[in-house]
Amino acid sequence: MKILNDYQCAKGHTEEYFVDRDVMSVTCRHCGNEATRLIATPRISLDGCSGDFPTASDAWVRRRESRIKWEQKQNG
Repeated sequence: MKILNDYQCAKGHTEEYFVDRDVMSVTCRHCGNEATRLIATPRISLDGCSGDFPTASDAWVRRRESRIKWEQKQNG
């Protein structure tokens, strides 16, 4: 399976290459030197209820408080 990775050579040229998953180095297109794979930033998704994503958690708290107030009005 091929994936897109960033590679950088010793002279600082940075390029994206579409290669197999296990390829750690390629030949630089600009200077011909060996270019090694750069570590990419991981893609993450934060859970709204865990507190790791404060705005979603705050919205949940506001909705919950509003619902409790509404239920208290209905009950008496």
